[in-house]
Amino acid sequence: MRPVASVILLICAFVFACPKNASALDCAKAFWWNFDRTDGDQRKQRRDAEARATLANMGPLVFRGRIAWTRDLSDVRKDSTPRFLIVLKDVEVLRGEMPRSARDRKAFVVLSRWCDTRCESISRWRPQGLTTFAAHPYTGGPVRSYDDPNGGKVLYNGRVDAVIGVCDPIQLTPLQEQLLNAPADEIARLVREYPFHPIRETQPAIR
Repeated sequence: MRPVASVILLICAFVFACPKNASALDCAKAFWWNFDRTDGDQRKQRRDAEARATLANMGPLVFRGRIAWTRDLSDVRKDSTPRFLIVLKDVEVLRGEMPRSARDRKAFVVLSRWCDTRCESISRWRPQGLTTFAAHPYTGGPVRSYDDPNGGKVLYNGRVDAVIGVCDPIQLTPLQEQLLNAPADEIARLVREYPFHPIRETQPAIR
């Protein structure tokens, strides 16, 4: 079977991934060298290791939809870690469980971003057209400021179906799209042949 093609893509490499002037964050939970192998074809194994790391970092929820409207929940002029509300229509759930969205084809998503100098309203940089998102389940309760999620000011107290964190790209990367559509036996092969090595915290020397 032809292996999954892979490309190394940083979170902020996409125009939709971060607000203007946001600094790159080292947020990945796993890197290709956590799955690296030293036997066999090194080029193929490097490609597979990159795909395996991308698979490990993909959010548990994946869905596709069109943005109906958005709202700034934080004061983007003052908050360096603002939160936004994205409301989607024509939603199709591709991975994970989103019962309400599956029924009414809507999704209310809370997005958190980080900016190093100034933030901009989501209306200026939100994705356009049909977009695929990766996200995490919402744990419930009112949405508060990012820096003080337990006792901070309540920003929003309505419906939330999923959350996209500071470290998450707003839309899926091409490699994530490929893995989402890859055959089940190819995904199983990557998981089986490339186990996670947690002790490898830094990139090994280039061979």
